[in-house]
Amino acid sequence: MDQQAVKRLIEQSIQGDQISFRRLVEIHQSFAYSVAFRLTCNEFETEEVVQEAFIRVWKNLPGFKKEMRFSTWLYKIVVNLCYDSLKAARARNRFKIHLSENTEVTNKCSNYNAELQLSNREQADLIRLLTEKLSPRQKVVFFLSELEELDTPEIMAITGFSAGKIKSNLYCARQVIREKLNNISKIHGRYEI
Repeated sequence: MDQQAVKRLIEQSIQGDQISFRRLVEIHQSFAYSVAFRLTCNEFETEEVVQEAFIRVWKNLPGFKKEMRFSTWLYKIVVNLCYDSLKAARARNRFKIHLSENTEVTNKCSNYNAELQLSNREQADLIRLLTEKLSPRQKVVFFLSELEELDTPEIMAITGFSAGKIKSNLYCARQVIREKLNNISKIHGRYEI
């Protein structure tokens, strides 16, 4: 959908047109889900983040800056909610002494077919494996830089982090992931660094 049509939907939504807002959500829902899933690696958390993101969009739409692209604004909201979710999960995990696979809840999204679920799980497993030792800040910066291929000014606009924080967190994240890949290659002999 072109930007003019999106702007019309935004204007109509600001006026209280719920049908226009529903259309705006339908257009951007898969984008928001994709971004959130790649950061959280958890379908339940992703659904929570996406739902909260669109609630925030609805509440803050009157303050939306019309010169900004809606997708960029939504992207920022989703990433920041994921960052908060990652920090909260890390804090919760600090208080858990014993975790077992038997107590882990497996969340399945009934709206998606089995092939997409498998693809999501494989992608989540790989991202989780490579980023499990990263701090929430490192994970967000790594995701935005390496997976989304955004440059430093774009990451600054989305996260509010300084250029120095972005570069140092990205450097640390790459070091951790490089070490993880080296360990995997030693065990499996499959990856070359």
